[in-house]
Amino acid sequence: MADNVDSLDTGKKVEGFITRHRPLFLGLLITLVLGVLALIAVIAIHEQSTKKDLSAISAAEFALTKALPDGYTELDVAARQETALAAVEGYLKKSGAVGVRANMLYADIAFQKADYATALESYATAARLSKKSYTAPMCWFNAGVCAEETGNVADALTYYQSAADYTGEFLLASHALFSIGRIKDASGDCAGAAEVYQKLVDGYEGTAWAKLAQSRLIDLKAAGLLD
Repeated sequence: MADNVDSLDTGKKVEGFITRHRPLFLGLLITLVLGVLALIAVIAIHEQSTKKDLSAISAAEFALTKALPDGYTELDVAARQETALAAVEGYLKKSGAVGVRANMLYADIAFQKADYATALESYATAARLSKKSYTAPMCWFNAGVCAEETGNVADALTYYQSAADYTGEFLLASHALFSIGRIKDASGDCAGAAEVYQKLVDGYEGTAWAKLAQSRLIDLKAAGLLD
């Protein structure tokens, strides 16, 4: 009986506390509801903004790649490229999918124009923005190509390695590895090149790049450059 009385007393105290502080609890509830609604609104606005930005980038890409009229000149191509570059430039510092798409398109155009330094910067930015995406290894690989074009083989090695290390499916992984071996080979690091070539042979048996690596291993040994 005493337990029941204590329970009733406790219940009345709690009820009394809630009653006395009802305005406070009501205010907290309203604040919580408003916070949730604000969050939903922010998410919705962000999604709408993202869709709008991606649509603008897609429009720029379509305008760039649509069929050219008969009799077009290099000046027509260049004009399209400049228009597309200007259209996506404002999205280069965006995060997420918008930044990735914008930087990839910007890099592709810069590469076509042989502006390898600009292409490298945008490919690397796109890769950093999408580290776990399927686009990342392709961007790292392209960055490696651009780094080689600018004569920076040290950075090229880093970019190719990032592409080769991608844990998902990447069709150019064997090409990236061979590029690493080729650069080491050309620099006189025969042991380092052989290590990469052997990794390529063991991990990508039967592929064209593995066959080239095997051939290069034979050449290095025949030349007495390997133990």
